[in-house]
Amino acid sequence: MSNDAPPDNRRHYPAPPANKGLLVLTGVLVAIPIVALMLVGTYSKKEPYLAGFPFFFWYQFLWVFLCSGFTYAAFIVVRKARPHRPMDTEGDEYLIDDPEEKTQ
Repeated sequence: MSNDAPPDNRRHYPAPPANKGLLVLTGVLVAIPIVALMLVGTYSKKEPYLAGFPFFFWYQFLWVFLCSGFTYAAFIVVRKARPHRPMDTEGDEYLIDDPEEKTQ
């Protein structure tokens, strides 16, 4: 066992329960760009042109921005689904079973 390991009488604070419905929504938000870009047959064409670029190129470039938007939305949803667990006043993220050790 490593010397950096915490003593056996220390336990982590339990994490607050996550909202599973919001985590499923996160998975959907991440999956949308993946599925949309895997369906190459839906955008494998030249027309319509946008600023001289064929549809195939500008559609994929549009998804660069859409992917970042979906990823950011998923990040926000995960933050809502898993609430923050603040540390105790001493900055220790562990629970200590021995009250004498807490005072040291």
